[in-house]
Amino acid sequence: MDRTQKGFTLIEILVVVTIIGVLAGLVVVLIPKGKEKASIAECQNNVRNLSGLFAQMKKLPTYSGVNLLLVLHAKGDLPDEGKLKLLFCPGDETGDSLERAGGLQAYKDVDLKKNGEYGNLSSYAGRDQLNRDCAASVSSMKTQAIISDDSEDHHNGKGFVVGYTDGSAKFRDKFDDWQIAVDTEVKVGEGSSVEELKCLRTDDN
Repeated sequence: MDRTQKGFTLIEILVVVTIIGVLAGLVVVLIPKGKEKASIAECQNNVRNLSGLFAQMKKLPTYSGVNLLLVLHAKGDLPDEGKLKLLFCPGDETGDSLERAGGLQAYKDVDLKKNGEYGNLSSYAGRDQLNRDCAASVSSMKTQAIISDDSEDHHNGKGFVVGYTDGSAKFRDKFDDWQIAVDTEVKVGEGSSVEELKCLRTDDN
C-alpha cells in the first residue's frame, strides 16, 4: 500500500501567513476610519440638535461665540448634563468635554453679559450676532452657518461640522466642499479662508 504523507507545504504556509497579514493590515487601517466616521456622525448629530433649537426661535439672540450657544442653557433647552454634552464634539482632540469644563455646576454661574469668558464650556463656535454685518436671521430665505467646530483639531484636520439656521448640519470636507488642500490650516473667525466660517466666533477672536 502506498502511504501519502499529509501536511502543509512551505508555500501553503506562506500563503496563509500572507493572507493573515493582509487581514490584520486591513483591521489596523479600517478601525480608525470607522471610529472617525462614528465621531463625525455623533458630532454632526450634536450640531443638528443645537441648530434645530435655534431654528425654532422667532428671533436669534444677540450674542456671539460660545455665549450664543449658552443662551440655550439659559432658556432651559439644555437643563441637565445629558443635554449639555451636546455642546462638545466627541472628535475634539484637544480634550474639551463636559467633565473637564466642570460638569453641570460650571454652567450655574454663567453671566451672558460677560462676553468672551466661557470658551471652555463648549467645543463649538457660535455666530457673531453682535456684528450687524454677520447677524443671521432664522426668517431669512438664505441659510447661514450658525454653529461649527471651533477648530480643525476635531476631525484630524479634514474638515468642520457646520450647523445652519434651517436646523441642518453637515460635515464640510476641506477638499471636497471648499477646494482647500487637506494640509492647509483653516481657522474660524474674521480671518478665515472659508467664507461660511468668517462670521463664527470662538472666545479667541
